[in-house]
Amino acid sequence: MDGHYFVSYSRHDGADFVSRLADTLAAGVPAYRLWVDVRELQPWQQGWDEQIAQAIQDCRGLLFVMTPDSVRPTSICRDEWGWALKYKKPVIPLRLGPGAGLPFRLQSRQYIDFDGAFDQGVARLRLFLTQLDGPEGVLRELRFRVADAERDLPRARDDNEAARIQQEMRELSRQIAEQERVVADPEGALTRTDVRIATDIAVQREPERTPSSPVSGVRVVNRPPMDRPSFFQDRHVETEMLAGFLRAEDTRLATVVGRGGVGKTAVVCRLLRGLETGRLPDDLGELPADGIVYLSTRSRHPVSFANLFTDLCALLPPETAEPLLGRYRDPHETPQGLMYALLEAFPSGRTVVLLDNFEDLLDPEPGAITEAALDEGLRALLSAPAHGVKIVITTRFGPRPLLLHEPGRQRRIDLDEGLPHPYAEMLLKARDPDGKLGLRDAPQEQLALARERTRGYPRALEALAGILAADRDSTLAEILDQTARLPDNVVTAIVGEGFLRLDPLAQQVMQALAVFPMPVPPVAVDYLLQPGRPTINSAPVLRRLVNTQFARRDAGRYYLHQVDREYALGRLAPGVLAELRSRGADYFTRVRPPQDKLQTLDDLAPHLAEFEMRFQAGDHDTAAQLLLSIDFAYLMQWGHYRQSIELHSRLAGRVTDPALRASSVYSRGLCHSYIGDFPTAIELLSSALDGFREAGLRENEGTALCGLGTCYADLGQTGKAMSLYEEALSISREIGDREGEAAALGNLGNRHSAAGRIDRAIELYEQVLAIAREVGYQQGEANQLHNLGERYAELGQYDKAMAHCRAALELSTRIGYRLVESAATNNIGRCLAQLGRWPEAIDHQRRAVETADEISSVQFRAEARRGLAEAHLGAGDTAAARAVIDEARTLVYPPSRAGIAVLDGIITLRAGGEAAPAFAEAVTLADQILAHNPADYETLDSKALALAGLALSGRPALVDEARATFRAARAVCAAPGVTAQVSARLATMAPADPTGLLKDL
Repeated sequence: MDGHYFVSYSRHDGADFVSRLADTLAAGVPAYRLWVDVRELQPWQQGWDEQIAQAIQDCRGLLFVMTPDSVRPTSICRDEWGWALKYKKPVIPLRLGPGAGLPFRLQSRQYIDFDGAFDQGVARLRLFLTQLDGPEGVLRELRFRVADAERDLPRARDDNEAARIQQEMRELSRQIAEQERVVADPEGALTRTDVRIATDIAVQREPERTPSSPVSGVRVVNRPPMDRPSFFQDRHVETEMLAGFLRAEDTRLATVVGRGGVGKTAVVCRLLRGLETGRLPDDLGELPADGIVYLSTRSRHPVSFANLFTDLCALLPPETAEPLLGRYRDPHETPQGLMYALLEAFPSGRTVVLLDNFEDLLDPEPGAITEAALDEGLRALLSAPAHGVKIVITTRFGPRPLLLHEPGRQRRIDLDEGLPHPYAEMLLKARDPDGKLGLRDAPQEQLALARERTRGYPRALEALAGILAADRDSTLAEILDQTARLPDNVVTAIVGEGFLRLDPLAQQVMQALAVFPMPVPPVAVDYLLQPGRPTINSAPVLRRLVNTQFARRDAGRYYLHQVDREYALGRLAPGVLAELRSRGADYFTRVRPPQDKLQTLDDLAPHLAEFEMRFQAGDHDTAAQLLLSIDFAYLMQWGHYRQSIELHSRLAGRVTDPALRASSVYSRGLCHSYIGDFPTAIELLSSALDGFREAGLRENEGTALCGLGTCYADLGQTGKAMSLYEEALSISREIGDREGEAAALGNLGNRHSAAGRIDRAIELYEQVLAIAREVGYQQGEANQLHNLGERYAELGQYDKAMAHCRAALELSTRIGYRLVESAATNNIGRCLAQLGRWPEAIDHQRRAVETADEISSVQFRAEARRGLAEAHLGAGDTAAARAVIDEARTLVYPPSRAGIAVLDGIITLRAGGEAAPAFAEAVTLADQILAHNPADYETLDSKALALAGLALSGRPALVDEARATFRAARAVCAAPGVTAQVSARLATMAPADPTGLLKDL
């Protein structure tokens, strides 16, 4: 809406007045633009009647200039102001002389008299226009409309029309009563609105928890995108094709393709709701299912690889799901590897996933999936060995590259045609159960013509019924006459016609819903529209829109069909749309859950929606700032490294603030380093380093140097890494950044420790500990106490090691730092085990396991179980060791996998089983790490132990390689505690070495 006022007048006796009025209003303050045909009509565009109709549809109101010629019954003006009434536009009569009286249908309105001085009339008109959008103006228009209805009621053509008029009168009376309260006490109304919005926002801050629910034995995750349509018609062929896909063992993915409004989602949801009960619709027979997952790009829980993976895990028993979720949090896992592992948990049966509105995730031109992780995961689902998971995609256009991958395992179902006779007619009748709209009892010829006009598209048929519900003056015959020449995009055209028949508030509410990227409660709409409508209460409007098929509701949240959404957004000027998106983002800022309630990706839905709205509004700097506040603290901690990469990648080249731009690049580089993509990580971190230097951000420069150093360390380039850490340390000391200094010192300590220089590592950790205490950083203090404990254990100084770990345990317990609590308890247990105090060691390791399980840390869960299994083995309880190591094997933490596999082999060997596979796996896992870092002495020791185990398992020649590998490890680190621990592990194999094959090792 461009804010103009359409002028309806007669050129015969009103042209000079209209020209003068248009110039005067345009020049005044505030200025008002009048749409005058002789000035606005463009002869090279569409026909003049279409241009006039468009101008009336888009206007803020219609000025009817009453002259003797314009009020004649045959005047074209009658059609113009009649259309304005139909589109709920204010009609403002302007009388030029005593010979021009109000037409009958406008009798309830007061005209503005220009029969005297022109300037006085302009002043009265300007005041009227100024008040039009205010409380008094809104109330006046509502009263005009109810007066029109009261006039029309006695003249109703039949009972159905009378019922429609009465229904509108009831709704208008409700709106009038509410508006009268606003006018009577504007301050009180504003206060009540503010309080209601604030209260509802506080409610929305509580995170939602939507667990899976069993339906007749079928577990269902998430609500379907739409309820089972009670008025569903036809689609028997497509439904049967989908049913065949579900039954077939050789197909895994079905793509339902069709234009917006054709009924794709309805077809699939109807079928799957039947599947929930075990019986398919249309007498297609029984079909059992184990689980159903519903995902839609338009929901708070949208389609993504993360949600696909976690939702499928929700269908599994906890003991199966937890290890898989632990693997997801491992940055070294790939989407393909994760999907393969997940599908192994669904070896048979039938589990169906719906990915609705998939076009939102496709690049329109090539049809490629824009989320790389999801694309890789879906390809893995198609390529994996036999499994029981099937995916159904609904989309406006096909994902062409995906459709070419394993095409024999896919089906494409095109849904381009509308409903045929008699199903389209039956759907129309179903939308009018009481007959008030004239559809239920309409002549068959009219219903058939409606099917032809709409081409049978379900959303167009719904919108046709919506037009009749929104405009009591219209009949089916009139609408069919007005839609004789519809464009190819018939659904959009009819949806748009329905939108234009709504009153201004309902249109604004629809546009507010369209602005939000996901379903929202009424308070979101109220917050968005309040600047322009201070006493807004959208809840009754939303209910009315749902009842008339213009909006949809799901669990108290409202949204639009995508066709309606696109049309409503298209009515907004770009600048207005950007402003609304910015304010919508502010709403999501206010409904973020408290930080202590953030536990899952769904809890970050407001943050991610805010990011999306700020990005769409072009506020990329604020979007970057928001993303930086959640990526390391939550997304990375929960394993969503690839999602963080994707979001930061979208900001590339768009962020203007140098610090934010470099920080975004740094975070992206950090994620690439976590997933093991070191070349990309080094490139990005180097770019971030340059950005920080250009911006003069010395503190951030040190952080980037440390990040680069860690990449080179992981690649085994220790010298390069330590050089970068030293440079970061120098910068931190130069600028007095004590925390940065501590980070650099800690990294240097880690590298010296990894290189076997334990004493030097201890010196550096002591410096870090002193800084942590100086700045009051208690988590850092606990970390360094634990690090020192580990290093003293490596030196064989167990009492000193346990003293430091107990201090770390006491501090971390007091401040609630559960990670160090688990790690310190585990290290105490290891020291006790080295001293042969098995019962105490077992007790501490059990406590370490319990704490690690409570915080769901895959690293500490794996390490604690490894320690507990070793303690049981040392105590001679092989069965208990077996039970614990089996649990540890399900927890994928790459640095521990080789050592855990070795321990598995030793336990198997001690029990007389076939241990070679476990030892061989340990060698493979160790080699993967050593390929990057050949001087990793812990991994060298694990490989040597595995080779020794293989030597005892029928390959005695490997004892020489084991000896050489041990020597390589000792060349790096020969600390007494390290040597003692390796010797103890080697000694556990002695009972399986009667010939003394390993005695010289």
